Amino acid sequence: MFLLLSFLFCIEASTSISRKSGYAINNAASGLILQSSLGLLSRALIFMFMPLIGALSDTGSIYSNSYSITLSFLLLPSMLFLLFIFRVEVEKIFLTLLKRVEVHGSYFKKVKFVNNIPRTDSRLRTAKKFKGLYIVVFLSYIPYYLAWPFIIILLNTYPENRGFILGLSSVFNGVNTLVLTLFVDPKLAKLGMYRNLILSVYNELLLVRLFSSLAAFLLFLAVSIFI
Repeated sequence: MFLLLSFLFCIEASTSISRKSGYAINNAASGLILQSSLGLLSRALIFMFMPLIGALSDTGSIYSNSYSITLSFLLLPSMLFLLFIFRVEVEKIFLTLLKRVEVHGSYFKKVKFVNNIPRTDSRLRTAKKFKGLYIVVFLSYIPYYLAWPFIIILLNTYPENRGFILGLSSVFNGVNTLVLTLFVDPKLAKLGMYRNLILSVYNELLLVRLFSSLAAFLLFLAVSIFI
């Protein structure tokens, strides 16, 4: 169950790479469309995941203790780490998809696979300059990642309140979406005027999500130990 959930979160995190790909080929609009498609796909599938958790709760097949959930929760930062390690290969796939859109107006018609990523200034570092932006993204994703393990524990403890507990996922998802939409995306839109700068920022945003998932795991581990 957590393997599937971590995979969906991984798809959502890859939206940073998809948006970067659009700027890399000087077609920010196509990157935005791909980002929106991936984000909508991952979040829609996460919501469709809720009936499965409800069914497992009804049959008593859901995890029985926080120790099992903690070990399973480790899959999330592990998969995000793999995404970060293989980000270049993922970007090549996205660049190929964007090339298909440019040539055919479709993701599904074949074109030559893109093997070369446009060069950027590798010396550019933005961590200090945009520290505030990264902190906002970091904090907004911690409750987003923490929501599901806590929901599973609550379902185990209070199965009679299943509808209310599953509905809590919408609250955490909504908070994350509002923060990104109202504070993060406008800043990124402004930075989009500077190609090398925005490419570097999107690289680091993927790393920020990885750190956020690790922080969420450590917080959950601490709660599991002391409660």
